[in-house]
Amino acid sequence: MSRPIKLPYGKQSIEFTLPEENLVGVLGPKPVPPCANPAEEIDRALDNPLDTLPIREIVHPGEKALILVDDYTRATPAAAILPHLLERLQAAGVPREDVTLLVSTGTHRPCSEEELRLKVGPEVYGIYRLEQHDCTDQASQVYLGLTSRATPVWVNRLVVEADRVFGIGHIDPSDYAGYAGGYKLIVPGVASLDTVNANHSLAALSFRQPGRTDLPCRRDLEEAAAMVPADLFLNCVLTQDGQIAHVFAGSPEKIYRVGVEQARKVYEVECPGPVDLVIASGYPYDIDFYQAIRAIEYADAAACAGGRIVLVAPCQDGIGSPEFYRLLAKPGKTPDDFLRDVVRRNGKVTYNILGYYLSRIREEKKLYAFSEGLTGQELEAIGIQPLENLQAGVDRLLGECGPQARVAVLPVGSATIPRIV
Repeated sequence: MSRPIKLPYGKQSIEFTLPEENLVGVLGPKPVPPCANPAEEIDRALDNPLDTLPIREIVHPGEKALILVDDYTRATPAAAILPHLLERLQAAGVPREDVTLLVSTGTHRPCSEEELRLKVGPEVYGIYRLEQHDCTDQASQVYLGLTSRATPVWVNRLVVEADRVFGIGHIDPSDYAGYAGGYKLIVPGVASLDTVNANHSLAALSFRQPGRTDLPCRRDLEEAAAMVPADLFLNCVLTQDGQIAHVFAGSPEKIYRVGVEQARKVYEVECPGPVDLVIASGYPYDIDFYQAIRAIEYADAAACAGGRIVLVAPCQDGIGSPEFYRLLAKPGKTPDDFLRDVVRRNGKVTYNILGYYLSRIREEKKLYAFSEGLTGQELEAIGIQPLENLQAGVDRLLGECGPQARVAVLPVGSATIPRIV
Protein backbone atom coordinates (compact mmCIF):
# COMPACT_ATOMS: atom_id res chain seq x y z
CA MET A 1 0.00 0.00 0.00
CA SER A 2 1.33 3.45 -0.94
CA ARG A 3 1.17 6.50 1.28
CA PRO A 4 0.82 10.00 -0.20
CA ILE A 5 3.31 12.51 1.23
CA LYS A 6 3.16 16.26 0.75
CA LEU A 7 6.26 18.41 1.04
CA PRO A 8 6.50 22.21 1.31
CA TYR A 9 7.96 23.57 -1.89
CA GLY A 10 8.50 27.32 -1.73
CA LYS A 11 5.07 28.89 -1.25
CA GLN A 12 3.38 25.79 -2.67
CA SER A 13 3.68 22.06 -2.05
CA ILE A 14 4.59 18.95 -3.98
CA GLU A 15 3.28 15.42 -3.47
CA PHE A 16 4.58 11.91 -4.07
CA THR A 17 3.86 8.44 -2.72
CA LEU A 18 5.95 5.84 -0.88
CA PRO A 19 5.18 2.21 -0.01
CA GLU A 20 4.13 2.00 3.63
CA GLU A 21 6.39 -0.99 4.23
CA ASN A 22 9.49 1.06 3.34
CA LEU A 23 8.64 4.21 5.26
CA VAL A 24 10.47 4.51 8.56
CA GLY A 25 8.89 7.86 9.34
CA VAL A 26 7.97 11.36 8.28
CA LEU A 27 10.26 13.28 10.60
CA GLY A 28 9.55 16.93 11.18
CA PRO A 29 9.55 19.50 13.95
CA LYS A 30 7.46 18.33 16.87
CA PRO A 31 3.92 19.71 16.97
CA VAL A 32 4.21 22.11 19.88
CA PRO A 33 1.16 24.33 20.34
CA PRO A 34 1.31 28.02 19.47
CA CYS A 35 0.89 30.47 22.29
CA ALA A 36 -2.75 31.37 22.90
CA ASN A 37 -2.24 35.08 22.26
CA PRO A 38 0.93 36.22 20.43
CA ALA A 39 0.50 39.87 21.44
CA GLU A 40 0.21 38.93 25.11
CA GLU A 41 3.23 36.61 24.81
CA ILE A 42 5.34 39.43 23.35
CA ASP A 43 4.18 41.84 26.06
CA ARG A 44 4.86 39.27 28.78
CA ALA A 45 8.44 38.80 27.54
CA LEU A 46 9.10 42.53 27.28
CA ASP A 47 7.63 43.22 30.71
CA ASN A 48 9.68 40.42 32.31
CA PRO A 49 13.08 40.45 30.59
CA LEU A 50 15.76 37.91 31.48
CA ASP A 51 19.01 39.32 32.82
CA THR A 52 18.26 42.95 31.82
CA LEU A 53 16.20 45.84 33.03
CA PRO A 54 12.85 46.55 31.29
CA ILE A 55 12.98 49.01 28.40
CA ARG A 56 11.53 51.87 30.44
CA GLU A 57 14.62 51.68 32.69
CA ILE A 58 17.12 51.18 29.85
CA VAL A 59 16.46 54.13 27.55
CA HIS A 60 16.17 57.84 28.27
CA PRO A 61 14.87 60.81 26.28
CA GLY A 62 17.43 62.13 23.82
CA GLU A 63 19.07 58.75 23.21
CA LYS A 64 19.29 57.16 19.76
CA ALA A 65 17.97 53.61 19.49
CA LEU A 66 18.94 51.00 16.90
CA ILE A 67 16.86 47.86 16.28
CA LEU A 68 18.39 44.90 14.47
CA VAL A 69 16.03 42.64 12.52
CA ASP A 70 16.95 39.55 10.53
CA ASP A 71 16.40 39.36 6.77
CA TYR A 72 14.22 37.73 4.11
CA THR A 73 15.77 34.29 4.68
CA ARG A 74 14.44 34.04 8.23
CA ALA A 75 10.89 33.37 9.46
CA THR A 76 11.04 35.72 12.45
CA PRO A 77 7.67 37.53 12.71
CA ALA A 78 9.35 40.92 13.12
CA ALA A 79 6.27 42.72 11.81
CA ALA A 80 4.26 41.38 14.76
CA ILE A 81 6.92 42.17 17.35
CA LEU A 82 8.15 45.61 16.28
CA PRO A 83 5.03 47.61 17.30
CA HIS A 84 5.35 46.34 20.88
CA LEU A 85 9.02 47.32 21.07
CA LEU A 86 8.47 50.69 19.39
CA GLU A 87 5.56 51.50 21.69
CA ARG A 88 7.80 51.02 24.72
CA LEU A 89 10.56 53.14 23.23
CA GLN A 90 8.12 55.97 22.59
CA ALA A 91 6.72 55.65 26.12
CA ALA A 92 10.28 55.98 27.43
CA GLY A 93 10.75 59.23 25.55
CA VAL A 94 12.43 58.01 22.33
CA PRO A 95 10.54 59.51 19.36
CA ARG A 96 10.28 57.96 15.92
CA GLU A 97 13.03 60.13 14.43
CA ASP A 98 15.51 58.78 17.01
CA VAL A 99 14.91 55.14 16.02
CA THR A 100 16.72 53.32 13.19
CA LEU A 101 16.09 49.79 11.99
CA LEU A 102 19.04 47.88 10.56
CA VAL A 103 18.52 44.64 8.64
CA SER A 104 21.12 42.06 9.67
CA THR A 105 21.82 40.62 6.24
CA GLY A 106 25.14 39.00 7.13
CA THR A 107 26.63 37.94 3.79
CA HIS A 108 23.23 37.55 2.10
CA ARG A 109 21.98 39.72 -0.75
CA PRO A 110 19.98 42.84 0.18
CA CYS A 111 16.25 42.48 0.72
CA SER A 112 13.97 43.65 -2.06
CA GLU A 113 11.48 46.40 -1.25
CA GLU A 114 8.70 43.84 -1.04
CA GLU A 115 10.76 41.64 1.28
CA LEU A 116 11.45 44.65 3.51
CA ARG A 117 7.77 45.58 3.57
CA LEU A 118 6.79 42.07 4.61
CA LYS A 119 9.56 41.81 7.19
CA VAL A 120 8.85 44.99 9.17
CA GLY A 121 5.14 45.42 8.40
CA PRO A 122 2.96 48.37 7.35
CA GLU A 123 3.20 50.12 10.72
CA VAL A 124 6.95 50.53 10.23
CA TYR A 125 7.82 50.41 6.53
CA GLY A 126 8.16 53.89 5.05
CA ILE A 127 7.67 55.49 8.47
CA TYR A 128 10.86 54.63 10.35
CA ARG A 129 14.40 54.92 9.05
CA LEU A 130 15.30 51.52 7.61
CA GLU A 131 18.83 50.54 6.55
CA GLN A 132 20.40 47.33 5.29
CA HIS A 133 23.83 46.08 6.31
CA ASP A 134 26.47 45.65 3.58
CA CYS A 135 29.26 43.35 4.75
CA THR A 136 31.58 44.56 1.95
CA ASP A 137 31.28 48.30 2.67
CA GLN A 138 34.40 48.94 4.74
CA ALA A 139 33.63 52.66 5.04
CA SER A 140 30.52 51.82 7.06
CA GLN A 141 32.38 49.61 9.55
CA VAL A 142 34.17 50.15 12.85
CA TYR A 143 36.92 47.99 14.33
CA LEU A 144 36.30 46.70 17.87
CA GLY A 145 39.19 44.33 18.56
CA LEU A 146 40.32 40.70 18.35
CA THR A 147 38.67 37.66 19.89
CA SER A 148 40.73 35.11 21.81
CA ARG A 149 40.71 33.04 18.61
CA ALA A 150 42.18 36.00 16.68
CA THR A 151 39.02 36.93 14.80
CA PRO A 152 39.22 40.66 13.97
CA VAL A 153 35.86 42.28 14.65
CA TRP A 154 34.47 44.99 12.40
CA VAL A 155 30.77 45.83 12.70
CA ASN A 156 28.39 48.28 11.10
CA ARG A 157 29.05 51.81 12.33
CA LEU A 158 25.36 52.33 13.15
CA VAL A 159 25.61 49.71 15.92
CA VAL A 160 28.46 51.55 17.58
CA GLU A 161 27.03 55.03 17.17
CA ALA A 162 23.63 54.15 18.68
CA ASP A 163 23.06 54.85 22.35
CA ARG A 164 20.90 51.74 22.72
CA VAL A 165 20.86 48.52 20.70
CA PHE A 166 17.92 46.14 20.47
CA GLY A 167 17.35 43.06 18.32
CA ILE A 168 14.61 40.77 17.04
CA GLY A 169 15.32 37.23 15.85
CA HIS A 170 14.36 33.60 16.31
CA ILE A 171 15.96 30.35 17.35
CA ASP A 172 16.16 27.38 15.01
CA PRO A 173 18.87 24.99 13.81
CA SER A 174 22.05 26.45 12.30
CA ASP A 175 24.44 24.21 10.42
CA TYR A 176 27.60 25.87 11.75
CA ALA A 177 26.45 27.50 15.02
CA GLY A 178 24.27 24.74 16.43
CA TYR A 179 21.26 27.01 16.70
CA ALA A 180 20.61 30.46 15.33
CA GLY A 181 19.54 33.22 17.66
CA GLY A 182 21.08 35.45 20.29
CA TYR A 183 24.28 37.14 19.18
CA LYS A 184 24.00 35.98 15.56
CA LEU A 185 22.12 39.20 14.82
CA ILE A 186 25.47 40.95 15.33
CA VAL A 187 27.97 38.36 14.07
CA PRO A 188 27.52 37.54 11.27
CA GLY A 189 24.42 39.77 11.03
CA VAL A 190 26.05 43.21 10.94
CA ALA A 191 29.71 42.21 10.78
CA SER A 192 32.19 42.77 7.97
CA LEU A 193 32.90 40.07 5.43
CA ASP A 194 36.43 39.80 6.86
CA THR A 195 35.03 39.12 10.32
CA VAL A 196 32.57 36.57 8.98
CA ASN A 197 35.31 34.85 7.00
CA ALA A 198 37.58 34.60 10.03
CA ASN A 199 34.79 33.31 12.25
CA HIS A 200 33.35 30.87 9.72
CA SER A 201 36.75 29.32 9.08
CA LEU A 202 36.17 27.65 12.46
CA ALA A 203 32.99 26.02 11.13
CA ALA A 204 34.90 23.11 9.62
CA LEU A 205 34.75 21.69 13.15
CA SER A 206 30.94 21.91 13.05
CA PHE A 207 30.66 19.24 10.34
CA ARG A 208 28.35 16.43 11.50
CA GLN A 209 27.82 18.15 14.84
CA PRO A 210 24.20 19.35 14.38
CA GLY A 211 22.63 21.17 17.30
CA ARG A 212 25.84 21.67 19.28
CA THR A 213 26.26 25.17 20.66
CA ASP A 214 29.63 24.64 22.35
CA LEU A 215 31.79 24.45 19.22
CA PRO A 216 34.46 27.06 18.33
CA CYS A 217 32.47 28.87 15.65
CA ARG A 218 29.56 29.60 18.00
CA ARG A 219 31.81 30.47 20.94
CA ASP A 220 33.87 32.81 18.78
CA LEU A 221 30.90 34.65 17.29
CA GLU A 222 29.48 35.16 20.77
CA GLU A 223 32.77 36.59 22.01
CA ALA A 224 32.98 38.86 18.97
CA ALA A 225 29.38 40.06 19.20
CA ALA A 226 29.65 40.70 22.93
CA MET A 227 32.01 43.57 22.08
CA VAL A 228 28.83 45.44 21.09
CA PRO A 229 26.90 46.69 24.14
CA ALA A 230 23.53 45.15 23.23
CA ASP A 231 20.76 46.28 25.58
CA LEU A 232 17.86 43.91 25.00
CA PHE A 233 17.06 41.28 22.36
CA LEU A 234 13.90 39.34 21.65
CA ASN A 235 14.05 35.78 20.33
CA CYS A 236 11.12 33.59 19.30
CA VAL A 237 10.74 29.85 19.15
CA LEU A 238 8.22 29.06 16.42
CA THR A 239 5.86 26.14 15.91
CA GLN A 240 6.20 23.70 13.02
CA ASP A 241 4.00 25.97 10.88
CA GLY A 242 5.70 29.25 11.77
CA GLN A 243 3.48 30.52 14.59
CA ILE A 244 4.88 31.93 17.82
CA ALA A 245 5.26 29.33 20.55
CA HIS A 246 7.51 31.24 22.96
CA VAL A 247 9.08 34.69 23.14
CA PHE A 248 12.08 35.53 25.29
CA ALA A 249 13.41 39.04 25.97
CA GLY A 250 16.59 40.03 27.72
CA SER A 251 20.33 39.79 27.19
CA PRO A 252 21.36 37.98 23.96
CA GLU A 253 23.27 35.34 25.91
CA LYS A 254 20.55 34.56 28.44
CA ILE A 255 17.63 34.37 26.01
CA TYR A 256 19.69 32.18 23.72
CA ARG A 257 20.49 29.64 26.42
CA VAL A 258 16.89 29.50 27.62
CA GLY A 259 15.46 29.55 24.10
CA VAL A 260 17.67 26.76 22.78
CA GLU A 261 16.34 24.40 25.43
CA GLN A 262 12.83 25.04 24.10
CA ALA A 263 13.97 24.88 20.48
CA ARG A 264 15.54 21.45 20.96
CA LYS A 265 12.11 20.12 21.93
CA VAL A 266 10.80 21.28 18.55
CA TYR A 267 13.58 20.63 16.05
CA GLU A 268 15.41 17.52 17.29
CA VAL A 269 13.54 14.31 16.42
CA GLU A 270 14.22 10.62 16.87
CA CYS A 271 15.06 8.56 13.79
CA PRO A 272 14.96 4.75 14.17
CA GLY A 273 18.38 3.79 12.86
CA PRO A 274 20.27 4.92 9.75
CA VAL A 275 18.15 4.60 6.61
CA ASP A 276 18.88 3.84 2.97
CA LEU A 277 17.08 6.83 1.48
CA VAL A 278 16.27 10.27 2.90
CA ILE A 279 13.95 12.63 1.03
CA ALA A 280 14.34 16.14 2.45
CA SER A 281 12.53 19.34 1.57
CA GLY A 282 14.74 22.42 1.71
CA TYR A 283 11.90 24.29 3.45
CA PRO A 284 11.97 26.76 5.14
CA TYR A 285 15.34 27.77 3.66
CA ASP A 286 14.72 26.86 0.06
CA ILE A 287 15.02 30.20 -1.74
CA ASP A 288 18.41 29.13 -3.16
CA PHE A 289 20.82 26.22 -2.95
CA TYR A 290 23.14 28.14 -0.61
CA GLN A 291 20.34 28.12 1.98
CA ALA A 292 18.85 24.72 1.15
CA ILE A 293 22.13 22.83 1.44
CA ARG A 294 21.54 22.54 5.17
CA ALA A 295 18.69 20.09 4.41
CA ILE A 296 21.33 17.81 2.88
CA GLU A 297 23.48 18.18 5.98
CA TYR A 298 20.64 17.22 8.33
CA ALA A 299 19.53 14.40 6.01
CA ASP A 300 23.10 13.12 6.18
CA ALA A 301 22.59 12.50 9.91
CA ALA A 302 19.83 10.00 9.09
CA ALA A 303 21.34 8.29 6.02
CA CYS A 304 23.52 5.20 6.28
CA ALA A 305 26.97 4.98 4.68
CA GLY A 306 26.38 4.45 0.97
CA GLY A 307 22.83 5.75 1.32
CA ARG A 308 20.96 8.18 -0.89
CA ILE A 309 19.72 11.71 -0.17
CA VAL A 310 17.16 13.59 -2.26
CA LEU A 311 16.85 17.35 -1.85
CA VAL A 312 13.49 18.82 -2.87
CA ALA A 313 13.72 22.62 -3.15
CA PRO A 314 12.50 25.19 -5.70
CA CYS A 315 15.61 27.41 -5.33
CA GLN A 316 13.97 30.27 -7.20
CA ASP A 317 17.13 32.34 -6.70
CA GLY A 318 19.25 29.56 -8.19
CA ILE A 319 22.50 28.39 -6.64
CA GLY A 320 22.90 31.54 -4.57
CA SER A 321 25.58 33.43 -6.47
CA PRO A 322 27.85 32.91 -9.50
CA GLU A 323 30.87 32.78 -7.17
CA PHE A 324 29.32 30.01 -5.07
CA TYR A 325 28.56 28.02 -8.22
CA ARG A 326 32.09 28.41 -9.56
CA LEU A 327 33.59 27.15 -6.30
CA LEU A 328 31.29 24.12 -6.13
CA ALA A 329 31.58 23.27 -9.83
CA LYS A 330 35.34 22.88 -10.12
CA PRO A 331 35.91 19.32 -11.41
CA GLY A 332 37.48 16.88 -9.01
CA LYS A 333 37.53 19.28 -6.10
CA THR A 334 38.09 17.43 -2.81
CA PRO A 335 37.36 18.32 0.83
CA ASP A 336 41.07 19.11 1.21
CA ASP A 337 40.83 21.57 -1.67
CA PHE A 338 37.96 23.41 0.00
CA LEU A 339 39.88 23.59 3.28
CA ARG A 340 42.89 25.02 1.47
CA ASP A 341 40.60 27.64 -0.08
CA VAL A 342 39.35 28.49 3.41
CA VAL A 343 42.90 29.10 4.61
CA ARG A 344 43.91 31.00 1.47
CA ARG A 345 40.67 33.05 1.42
CA ASN A 346 40.12 31.91 -2.16
CA GLY A 347 36.49 33.03 -2.29
CA LYS A 348 34.11 33.55 0.60
CA VAL A 349 34.83 31.28 3.52
CA THR A 350 31.10 30.61 3.96
CA TYR A 351 30.99 29.21 0.42
CA ASN A 352 34.05 27.03 0.91
CA ILE A 353 32.85 25.69 4.25
CA LEU A 354 29.59 24.59 2.63
CA GLY A 355 31.61 23.15 -0.24
CA TYR A 356 33.65 21.22 2.31
CA TYR A 357 30.49 19.85 3.96
CA LEU A 358 28.96 18.90 0.62
CA SER A 359 32.08 17.19 -0.69
CA ARG A 360 32.50 15.21 2.55
CA ILE A 361 28.93 13.94 2.29
CA ARG A 362 29.28 13.26 -1.42
CA GLU A 363 32.29 11.03 -0.76
CA GLU A 364 30.12 8.62 1.23
CA LYS A 365 26.59 9.03 -0.10
CA LYS A 366 24.77 9.61 -3.38
CA LEU A 367 23.05 12.98 -3.75
CA TYR A 368 20.02 13.83 -5.88
CA ALA A 369 17.81 16.88 -6.24
CA PHE A 370 14.45 17.89 -7.62
CA SER A 371 14.52 21.63 -8.21
CA GLU A 372 12.85 23.81 -10.81
CA GLY A 373 15.26 26.66 -10.08
CA LEU A 374 18.41 24.68 -10.88
CA THR A 375 19.23 23.20 -14.26
CA GLY A 376 20.35 19.64 -14.67
CA GLN A 377 23.69 20.92 -15.91
CA GLU A 378 24.19 23.03 -12.78
CA LEU A 379 23.34 20.14 -10.46
CA GLU A 380 25.60 17.69 -12.26
CA ALA A 381 28.44 20.21 -12.15
CA ILE A 382 28.26 20.31 -8.34
CA GLY A 383 28.03 16.52 -8.01
CA ILE A 384 24.28 16.13 -7.57
CA GLN A 385 22.18 14.00 -9.89
CA PRO A 386 19.04 15.83 -11.10
CA LEU A 387 15.58 14.26 -10.94
CA GLU A 388 13.32 15.55 -13.68
CA ASN A 389 10.23 14.05 -12.04
CA LEU A 390 10.04 13.59 -8.28
CA GLN A 391 7.78 10.51 -8.23
CA ALA A 392 9.63 8.74 -11.03
CA GLY A 393 12.95 9.55 -9.38
CA VAL A 394 11.85 8.24 -5.97
CA ASP A 395 10.50 5.06 -7.56
CA ARG A 396 13.78 4.48 -9.37
CA LEU A 397 15.87 5.01 -6.24
CA LEU A 398 13.65 2.64 -4.28
CA GLY A 399 14.21 0.02 -6.94
CA GLU A 400 17.96 0.50 -6.70
CA CYS A 401 17.88 0.21 -2.91
CA GLY A 402 15.88 -3.02 -3.00
CA PRO A 403 12.61 -4.24 -1.49
CA GLN A 404 13.86 -3.92 2.09
CA ALA A 405 14.89 -0.28 1.68
CA ARG A 406 14.25 1.94 4.67
CA VAL A 407 13.13 5.48 3.85
CA ALA A 408 12.80 8.63 5.97
CA VAL A 409 11.16 11.88 4.86
CA LEU A 410 12.06 15.33 6.26
CA PRO A 411 9.27 17.75 5.23
CA VAL A 412 11.07 20.63 6.98
CA GLY A 413 14.53 19.45 6.10
CA SER A 414 16.40 22.69 6.72
CA ALA A 415 15.14 22.84 10.30
CA THR A 416 14.98 19.22 11.44
CA ILE A 417 17.83 17.48 13.27
CA PRO A 418 17.44 13.68 13.23
CA ARG A 419 18.82 11.85 16.26
CA ILE A 420 19.49 8.16 15.59
CA VAL A 421 17.93 5.81 18.17
